[in-house]
Amino acid sequence: MNEPRLKDIFEALIEVVSKLNMDETLTLLADHTRALTRSRYAAIGVLDPEHEHRLLDFVTSGVNSRERELIGNLPAGSGLLGAVIESGSAVISDSIADDARAVGFPSNHPAMKHFLGVPIITGERVFGSIYVTDRLDEQPFDQIDVAILETLATGASAVIGNLLLRQALTRAQVEDDRTRIARDLHDDIIQRLFAVGLQLQAALPSLQGADGARFIRQAIEDLDAAIGEIRTTIFELEATHGDSPRAEILDLTSRLCMIAGLEEHVIFSGPIDTLLTNSIKSLALTVLRELLTNVIRHAHAHELRVEIQVSGGLKIVVADDGIGISDDPPIGHGLANLRAKATDHAGSFSIVARPLGGSRATFVVPLE
Repeated sequence: MNEPRLKDIFEALIEVVSKLNMDETLTLLADHTRALTRSRYAAIGVLDPEHEHRLLDFVTSGVNSRERELIGNLPAGSGLLGAVIESGSAVISDSIADDARAVGFPSNHPAMKHFLGVPIITGERVFGSIYVTDRLDEQPFDQIDVAILETLATGASAVIGNLLLRQALTRAQVEDDRTRIARDLHDDIIQRLFAVGLQLQAALPSLQGADGARFIRQAIEDLDAAIGEIRTTIFELEATHGDSPRAEILDLTSRLCMIAGLEEHVIFSGPIDTLLTNSIKSLALTVLRELLTNVIRHAHAHELRVEIQVSGGLKIVVADDGIGISDDPPIGHGLANLRAKATDHAGSFSIVARPLGGSRATFVVPLE
């Protein structure tokens, strides 16, 4: 590798290191990879930490948003992409169409001939892989290209590892703050709201006129609702890592969203830890994982909201601010699996577009 190209790689890694956001880091890394290998297309596949042979996210360079939309579902991590993960080393193909490891392309996918991929290893696990296809000079990829990709992957592993560590440390600090805030909410705010509510109830019999009484009753209802919401917040803040359904749901959501760079909000309603049996808890985690993975892979969202409600049954709602869903969406494996699970448990599953953008998926089953 000549000195100018080494300098370009070094400068690319310096720029990647400067990013504090996982999405920005991966997008910039894909763009630099495409430029440094002089390729038409580049991509970074991020593995699902819950399923080491399935891609959670796929960041591309060289494909515009319209082309990506036409391609449809992101790759699952099989074929040549999976070969990189399984081999743990560089994989080159001089003819994708004739390669026995390839699984073909979906309709509307750009034509591609040459392939090169290397894994990104962080710590003791494979975080994902970097891929490039088709050099601009139409020549097959060579050992110089392999050296460039392996150098980028090595630098990327350090950058990504530091990002994940920083996020984990931040989360630990947040956990301490959450405990303190929960205590303050319970010991101060809720008690003060209770006191206000009692004062309003005491004043109600002495009020003259229907309007005044109606106003006070509405204020009492609003206070009751506020207290309920604060209690939910306290439950969420106090949840720690452990075997409780609440803690496992928070942990799963946090880990998947952290890796994908999504901002998450989790709301609980009802006695989650009391009423969920082990089998229903397992179902809830499986369904939630599938819903979150669908959002991460397909929605191009920045933020999502998870609602877990337990009363007469279990209700899981996942709403995102992504590109939305059509009124009659194609039924892929993910949606079909969710509907089958709901049917098997005498429940229901639906997914609809949200009025202001994004989608809302709802999974409901009775409690066992």
